[in-house]
Amino acid sequence: MTTPMPMRLQLPAPGFPMVTRVISNALFPQPTPPPPNPIPPPREPEPVAWLLGAPHPFVPSMRIVRMFVVPDGVAIYSAADGSPDGMRNLIPMHWVRFVEEAMPIDIFVEELSLAEAGDESDEPDAPMETPGDPSDPQRFADGNDNPALA
Repeated sequence: MTTPMPMRLQLPAPGFPMVTRVISNALFPQPTPPPPNPIPPPREPEPVAWLLGAPHPFVPSMRIVRMFVVPDGVAIYSAADGSPDGMRNLIPMHWVRFVEEAMPIDIFVEELSLAEAGDESDEPDAPMETPGDPSDPQRFADGNDNPALA
């Protein structure tokens, strides 16, 4: 009987700058009931490290193969060698504490020159404003805080 050969994942060449490390808040914080007065408060949950090429923090059989900063947060793509399936996680930007990017020296010099010149083309967009006067009680007469759902 022949054993099937494991499938080797061929990824396209990465683009630069390439996200190599992301530190996020704990995704599954432990519920903490209020302690009695003499007991010190519990420690905050440890942050989660997402490292390019390392095992996925919650699915160790998968390896992180790419990470991208997207408007909503950081998209993390993982795959397991020998498996035809992949996985994508989205960490909301308000949970992200740190993003590290790596790049070849020519792109580094170009990015540095743009930053020193004050080019804001890569700056995040300003948060969307909700139309209307925030103090107007009739702004969302149906009680809905999301104008897209009104």
